[in-house]
Amino acid sequence: MKDINLDTTVDQVLRKYPFARRFFESKGMYCNICACKPYEKLQIAAINYGHDPNKFVEELTEFIKGYGKSQQD
Repeated sequence: MKDINLDTTVDQVLRKYPFARRFFESKGMYCNICACKPYEKLQIAAINYGHDPNKFVEELTEFIKGYGKSQQD
């Protein structure tokens, strides 16, 4: 997922990968209903919820990759 980085907004992720809502919720983040999602970058969202931004983006990317694989099986 080269298109996801610290500057990607939450909304961009959720529009392209709607199932990623599950990842955010697993981190205690209910981004799908938050008014900040259109402009809040992943880096800021991660920091606001006490997550390391780089690790957060890495885990999100792996979640998305894994979800795609599980849908093909």
